[in-house]
Amino acid sequence: TYSVCVECKRRGSTCITVAEGVPCLGPVTHAGCGAICPAYRRGCYGCYGPTEAPNMDALGHRFLAMGAAPAEIVRLFRTFNGYADAFRLAGDKLEETARTSVQPRG
Repeated sequence: TYSVCVECKRRGSTCITVAEGVPCLGPVTHAGCGAICPAYRRGCYGCYGPTEAPNMDALGHRFLAMGAAPAEIVRLFRTFNGYADAFRLAGDKLEETARTSVQPRG
């Protein structure tokens, strides 16, 4: 099996994450949709669930480096397949990291 990114390449679509800075779950999502969302310049929402060995940490760090807010990334991880283990655990981990990194001033 392969990810949605392969379908984007087959369509001749430009990677919207690289070209436009749009968060996209394509690298960690099973192919099967024909890369419909990226073809319309929207990030993949992960409809077909996570790939066999998704690197969620790396993708989350990439989104943070692009300037995405942790809450936005968590929301993306928890969309359609938010209870798939890979997506759920990555969202929980990022949410916990964001919560503990904000220390109240005293």
